[in-house]
Amino acid sequence: MSDIRQQSWKGFTIETRAFPVWHCGMPGALPATYIALVRIGRESEPVADWHLPQNAQRWSSADEAHRESLDYAVHAIDSGRLGEAGPVVGLAA
Repeated sequence: MSDIRQQSWKGFTIETRAFPVWHCGMPGALPATYIALVRIGRESEPVADWHLPQNAQRWSSADEAHRESLDYAVHAIDSGRLGEAGPVVGLAA
């Protein structure tokens, strides 16, 4: 099952994907942790596609993985590393 969430931020589309990681040697065990991937796009074109720099970082829930990866993507956009952000839509000035 795929757990993908999408949100817009300053003209960019942020897509986060959290997926469970099973630990070897534990037959039948439920996933203990989650890893997140991030894809940022603009005008239907991908701008960035990566896992978080802390690739060893694992979260205890899919919600936590999405929250942390979204926060990281917002910081990357706000820093200007992905080009100039578009107008902020839906937020008060």
